[in-house]
Amino acid sequence: MGLTRRSMFSGVGVGTIAILAGCSGSDVGGIGGGLTVDDTSAETTTFGNVVLSVAVSNTSGSSKSDALIGQVDMTGGDTYTERRDITVDGEQSNTYELEFDIDFSESLSASEFEYSARIES
Repeated sequence: MGLTRRSMFSGVGVGTIAILAGCSGSDVGGIGGGLTVDDTSAETTTFGNVVLSVAVSNTSGSSKSDALIGQVDMTGGDTYTERRDITVDGEQSNTYELEFDIDFSESLSASEFEYSARIES
């Protein structure tokens, strides 16, 4: 799985949170194609939660189903994981959102986090 680092800044009601980017490009499927994570981005909500937006494509000619796993690692704090079962039609792509309910104390005190997404069979 290849990781790409990006830097983003996102406004939160009372301040600014620096976001360290996570992953893009997770391949599953081998011969005949399968589901691929093409892009991952993150936003913070006014309540300090994190929403990952994950673009997934299917390189095969038939519908594929797998689990989309997202992870947010708060710098100096907890790691949060969300799982969602997804299905993408053959030769199509779709964008999915994963919302992470960040502990209130971490959402106010943490200034950075890393995030990633991957497909798991």
